[in-house]
Amino acid sequence: MNFSMKKIRTVGCFMEYNSKFLILLRQAYKPDGNTWGLPAGKPNVGESDVDAMLREIDEETGYKTQASELKLLGVHVFEYPDLYLEFPTYQLKLNKSFKVVHRPEEHVEYRWVSAQECDAMPDLIRGFHELLRRVGFIKKTASDQSVDAG
Repeated sequence: MNFSMKKIRTVGCFMEYNSKFLILLRQAYKPDGNTWGLPAGKPNVGESDVDAMLREIDEETGYKTQASELKLLGVHVFEYPDLYLEFPTYQLKLNKSFKVVHRPEEHVEYRWVSAQECDAMPDLIRGFHELLRRVGFIKKTASDQSVDAG
């Protein structure tokens, strides 16, 4: 890791219902604004990743869940020239739909998308296309694997 780059830890969750998951469009003025991403956020000081994820799901979607419903898909690390990101990624399988209540000061809109629909979108938050492959929603192709090896 380059010591001049910013290091952050952000938790995120694939909230799944009927073979689709929820994505949120970030406000233009937010970091990585005008991009789509998962419900996600940084843990507060002293807050566990799971507690942060429960809070962020509630704050960003209005859905209340419990730790026992979250499945950790892995802690994914992304390194960029300006950022070192640790991204604990969770999965929450919903057995019924719910009314999404997003915070307009943070997100412009939301969508339920399939993995293929999401992967086809050009305006995803950085790392999201790769995350879809790392967690297995999109199968890696030979060209993806040659990029990984390089």
